Amino acid sequence: MSAQQAPNVRYVLPITVSYYAAHSNISSQMWRNKGLEIVQGQRKSIDSSILDASNLLASLPQEKHSDVAVVFEIKRFPIHGRVTLGGADLPRNTPLFTQEEVSQGRLEYLHDDSVAAYDSFAFRARLKSEGWDLSSPAESVILEEIFHISIKRRGSDPPELVTTDMLLEVLQGSRTFLTQKHLNTQDEDSAPDEVLFKVITAPRNGYIFNYITSESISEFTQEMINRVQVAFQSDGTLANGFVEFTVSDGEHETEPYTLHIGVLARTLLLDQVPEIKVQQGDDHTLVTEEMLMAYTGGPVEEDILYKITSTPKYAAVMVDRQPTSAFTQKQIKEGRVSVRFVKSTSPRDSVSFTARSRAANVSSVLNITVQPLAKIAQDPLLPQGSLVQLDRKLLDATPLANKTRASPTFTVIQQPRGARVVKSRGPDAGQPMQTFTQKDLDEGRIAIEILNNASGSKPGADQDEARFLLKAHGVPPAECVFSFQTSSYNPSAVYPATLLRIPDNAQVYRPRGDSFTTASPGSSTNGKPHISRRGNFWSVFIPILVVLLLLLLAGVLAYYLIRKNKTGKHNVQTAASKPKNGEVTTAETFRKTDPANNIPMSNVDSKGADPELLQHCRTTNPTLKKNQYWV
Repeated sequence: MSAQQAPNVRYVLPITVSYYAAHSNISSQMWRNKGLEIVQGQRKSIDSSILDASNLLASLPQEKHSDVAVVFEIKRFPIHGRVTLGGADLPRNTPLFTQEEVSQGRLEYLHDDSVAAYDSFAFRARLKSEGWDLSSPAESVILEEIFHISIKRRGSDPPELVTTDMLLEVLQGSRTFLTQKHLNTQDEDSAPDEVLFKVITAPRNGYIFNYITSESISEFTQEMINRVQVAFQSDGTLANGFVEFTVSDGEHETEPYTLHIGVLARTLLLDQVPEIKVQQGDDHTLVTEEMLMAYTGGPVEEDILYKITSTPKYAAVMVDRQPTSAFTQKQIKEGRVSVRFVKSTSPRDSVSFTARSRAANVSSVLNITVQPLAKIAQDPLLPQGSLVQLDRKLLDATPLANKTRASPTFTVIQQPRGARVVKSRGPDAGQPMQTFTQKDLDEGRIAIEILNNASGSKPGADQDEARFLLKAHGVPPAECVFSFQTSSYNPSAVYPATLLRIPDNAQVYRPRGDSFTTASPGSSTNGKPHISRRGNFWSVFIPILVVLLLLLLAGVLAYYLIRKNKTGKHNVQTAASKPKNGEVTTAETFRKTDPANNIPMSNVDSKGADPELLQHCRTTNPTLKKNQYWV
């Protein structure tokens, strides 16, 4: 025996929940029912931030939400105002609106400008399916609540300026709009069209005008600002300006406010050198404003931003000695920007950059070159058809050698048009040289052979140059340019170099080693030859000088001989043998005199003698001491 299954019967039990909120502070059964605050006589939107019953959907599965709507039905209309939907009053017979329309901001309350301080309306909120029939228990839940409206009397509070950005920036010579970012007030009891801005000091770098009528104005409302109808026109100068104004709601007026007007330059000017030179061997080189400077030309310069758009291969731009991809003009002025070569493989590099101001930009390329640490003669004049010693007077990399403690190397990368670099000594003398060292220069192994001018009739000097790549250990290579001039050989000219060989029609003085040389003249201070009579002068002066010296020597010799003859011979005879010390010799050392000329010796009586004379007369011979003898 089987029991019969009871039929599946579905019952619908309508439930009505009535809830009257006496005040907005009391919690609501909906997600939001905060009420509305409005100024007397104004219109204000009722949106989902203050009225939201979407929590009724929480009892339904997610897949049914799109088929169900939250519907509001007004049971009691407000007394001191109207509820409008999409700008039209809700009909009295079907005062319905949905949560979606509330979220779209289409529901509004319009106060009738009465003196009442409070208003409200009662409503029901429930779910409604597309068929508009109650088909589930969730759809049978009905919430009844009151929406409270607080009305604030007009003119009770003064307007307050709540703008935080009091700077209006405009492009030079153009116009810009004043928005709520620049001018915005907060006045709870005044409508935007009742808040009035009055200009008391007009700007001097342009004017304010109504964008709709294109007329200059000195008064405008917050409503015009909100609708972007107020604009400022720049007069084309770069001078900054300002506008002073007050704010009034008809009953209250604020203190003056100042809105600053900054003019942005339309163009950017750039001054830069053709290249920045980094001294060979230096760690870095500062970038100064004389090398790179961008400016607008206005009374107040903007800080320019340099953005590197292509990364250099061999060099680096640094700020505070750290590699960077951007820097400013202010950092250049402070001496914080520098360049350096990070790879010792190339003598040059370039950096592409864009300089930007607030409203303008300009792009350019900054060339960076290694400057050789060497002394190079500047445009010396060399004779054509000669062989010139290439030494320190013309090319000298000794400073680089001292810094790197190695002999630098020169590599010829471009031979002169009318000359060639050759070896000056050894079996292969005269052969072209492509690479040589500073040591080769110091030892006189390198020369430059100046060729004869093919035309031979061109007046003046010919300009020529040779290019070398100077290398040393641990430093980037540098390109050296040795510029010089050539002209026909002039025997009376002084050349600022050592001539190893002169043209065939000129006199060769003497050979030296494996090369020929002339008397090396001194170089002039400016490297230019000058016509001189110095050779002829010395050829005359030297013989004269020799003759004068011979005459002087002959005179001195004659004087000596004459003086000697006048003096005569001495009567002192040399002893036959030198006596020993302490012994008295008996041999006569003086020549005997004639007896007729003898003077008799006699005793002198001291009584009659002069006492002063006697003190100088010796009466006895002194006793000889050791190592003493008579002469």
